[in-house]
Amino acid sequence: MTRQLGRPVVVLVIREGGGWLAEVAALGVVRRARCLVTLDHQMRDLLGTNSVDYQFQTGDAELDRLLMQIRSAKGAAGRYEERARRLTRRALLLPSGGSGRDLAVLLGLSHQRVHQLMRHGLPNAEGEA
Repeated sequence: MTRQLGRPVVVLVIREGGGWLAEVAALGVVRRARCLVTLDHQMRDLLGTNSVDYQFQTGDAELDRLLMQIRSAKGAAGRYEERARRLTRRALLLPSGGSGRDLAVLLGLSHQRVHQLMRHGLPNAEGEA
């Protein structure tokens, strides 16, 4: 049974005994597996997506806390990366940037990447193509 869902689905994953239990409360579904990789495959197949929002309870409070902090940091990094892309696009649209090689130094990119961005057309400053 595969379901196509548009946004990440929260899956509570609990280490129990010699394996793992996954609960998708929104669907009323529970799955068990000996290894986490198998359970992950089951969840992705069930949900029909790679966007699974796992909430782990490993039985180790420190590990659980670190996992939450890592996820938060990765989310923040992704948001900052997207902001950097938008700002880079805006800088490349300005007529005063200079040559492609000059822009590369200014932006911390390779001149090849600057050329690639310029050649494929730049979205407007709001990020739309």
